[in-house]
Amino acid sequence: MWRGQGHGRAHGVRVDQQRTDEALLACLGLGVDGTATGRPRTLSDADWNNVIQRSARLAITPLLYNRVKADAPATVIPPGAVAILREISVGWAVTSLRLHHDLTRVLSALRRDGIPVIVLKGAYLGAVVYGDIALRPMSDIDLMVRRGDLPKAQALLCDMGYSKRDQPHVDVDYEAHHHVHPLTRPDGVPVELHWTITRPTAPFKIDLDGLWERARPALIGGVEALVLSVEDLLLHLCLHAAFDHQFFLGFRACWDIRQTIQHHDSEIDWEQLQDRARQWGVSKYVYLTLHLAKDLLGAAVPPHAITALRPDGFDPRLMAWAKAELLTDRSAAVPVPPTLAQMRGDMRIRAKLWLMMKSVLPSAKAMRRMYPACASSRLGYLYYPLRWVDLLWRYGWSACRLAARDRETMALAHREQERAAFLEWLKPVG
Repeated sequence: MWRGQGHGRAHGVRVDQQRTDEALLACLGLGVDGTATGRPRTLSDADWNNVIQRSARLAITPLLYNRVKADAPATVIPPGAVAILREISVGWAVTSLRLHHDLTRVLSALRRDGIPVIVLKGAYLGAVVYGDIALRPMSDIDLMVRRGDLPKAQALLCDMGYSKRDQPHVDVDYEAHHHVHPLTRPDGVPVELHWTITRPTAPFKIDLDGLWERARPALIGGVEALVLSVEDLLLHLCLHAAFDHQFFLGFRACWDIRQTIQHHDSEIDWEQLQDRARQWGVSKYVYLTLHLAKDLLGAAVPPHAITALRPDGFDPRLMAWAKAELLTDRSAAVPVPPTLAQMRGDMRIRAKLWLMMKSVLPSAKAMRRMYPACASSRLGYLYYPLRWVDLLWRYGWSACRLAARDRETMALAHREQERAAFLEWLKPVG
């Protein structure tokens, strides 16, 4: 019976996860340093179980199954592992077929109405870069239209049976959001209509007109559409991984970059990419993500391209922290909240008290975000005791273990401090 092995103790989790990641990379044909290597000859049933679970959390099981299946004569795979890999991959394949059917319908409708559209991220990557829609799972369809076309495009999708999934009566704030509320229909795949590629509140200088001027025609599902130029695509993927999600997506985001470079190798103008990264003010995100893709997954990034983007005074520890963030499985660790971790550090008493009060008595705005029901209640202050119960329930045990100076919990707290420093560096300046 193939089951999860439990979370275990914190130290054991870290060791097991490192071994699992090494095995997963080996199954994908890579060593821990990104160099090509042979696949593992023997893995135990428990190892295969962990590898499959990890691949599922990273949404790369179809890719793993494809690689392992191609190398089956050389790799001994337990029948149970093969069955699970096949089952998950078939499930994703069915989802991908449904998604691309919806994508074709939407693109055709937009084209008939004369609305130019750029296909973003996974929808393009699966169809063109990976060459097989089943190898690049995704949960929604990301499309970009000009801001002036958003109302028309949204109305068109509503005529096709789509509706707002969240807050149906609330209009999007274009100054704060780069896409409208996701649109869904019964048994359909959510569609996100973007008007730019990242949050407008970020102090970046994204050249929207340039994105449209450089966009290239492509056939997606047999329908003519536009896709980003390869340099803009790489910049978008780097921003999405590093800025939008702080590498929380795991190394699948870097695998997308690896595959994009492999597919478009001779087309990439690395000098243009470097210049554009500087013009947009996103060099540090591009540097870090390309460096990780090269070091971890062997992406064919020219050394001069990475060197040219290196930020002044770059702390080498940031690369180690970024790699740890990329590989951390947050479902498998005992939670140590950032507040507790920071209070363990070298802080003044006043700063620690302020941090504690901010967590225990958050602002009304923060409370409305955490507990939406209190936004419409005149008795919103009654939700504060609920907040305290939540904190005690989620983090009470970790707080006790920290107070007792438990070695493993202290190590997790130290890792959380490093993570906080890394996330602080990721914040945009401006």
